[in-house]
Amino acid sequence: MKLELTREQYEKLLELVYLGNWMINAYRTDDYLEEYSELVSHIFSKAEEAGLQGKAVKDEMENKYLPSYEFEESLQDFISEYDGFCFWEELLNRLAERDALKEFGSMPLDKIDLEEFLNKKSFYLRRYEQELEENGLQNFQIVKGS
Repeated sequence: MKLELTREQYEKLLELVYLGNWMINAYRTDDYLEEYSELVSHIFSKAEEAGLQGKAVKDEMENKYLPSYEFEESLQDFISEYDGFCFWEELLNRLAERDALKEFGSMPLDKIDLEEFLNKKSFYLRRYEQELEENGLQNFQIVKGS
């Protein structure tokens, strides 16, 4: 199979490949998914041929092509934006879910009406989003329970 790309398209492909592998493997240690890293190496091995000098470097010890430091640095804003978005999205969703579940007391989860739960969660989520938008973290506190 042959894929025809312009220089600009290939550069975007490098960015997508790097960011995709980063999302999949950045947090992994023992369970690193090497098959993605291998694909990154293969695609980055063609960067110079595509006229994208300086985007890839060869790690002679591993015999792999890797994104250059400069290339990785150029994508840090995407990663930071993604991390920030995911953090706040997950935090607010978990807080809203916690508060919605509190309204059901000790009712078993399989007895809770899903639509009612989702409505309550949505209510709390909107409240948290509004609070964060209006006041930032000023009013967020950790209160130790009894």
